[in-house]
Amino acid sequence: MTIQSFFWASTLAVAFSIYSCASLKGVLVDRIVRDSFSRTYSVDFMSFHPKLHMALQDYANKHKGSSFQVIRLGNDGVIIQGIYKGERDQDRLSTAITARPAGPERTSMEIKISSSNPEASPKSLEMAAQELFRVVEKETGLHPSP
Repeated sequence: MTIQSFFWASTLAVAFSIYSCASLKGVLVDRIVRDSFSRTYSVDFMSFHPKLHMALQDYANKHKGSSFQVIRLGNDGVIIQGIYKGERDQDRLSTAITARPAGPERTSMEIKISSSNPEASPKSLEMAAQELFRVVEKETGLHPSP
């Protein structure tokens, strides 16, 4: 093997590696963005998170297949994980809901939602997240801040 052919083979290998990583990064970033949704509410964190937990428990009691549990409780945030089954006939979706203080009298809530069904579309995940926001907002009487 000559030096020139070694050089071209090395250059092609490096270019292929960079291209592969770049296209993989695009796929991962796209998926993360579509699976994570957030809203901010004009209410202090300490009064919001108990209402959030109660709203999710009430929903789970009324809708078979859904369940939620607090996995982290702290002054800087609350994380609730669970399984969400919507009112429409859909798959059970894995959820992680995080509530954090977002300033004085403000709380942010983020929903990360995923499906084990490889055919689940990003649109169906977005619709499920919007349904979860509606559940919380209906039960707590809160609405997102502008």
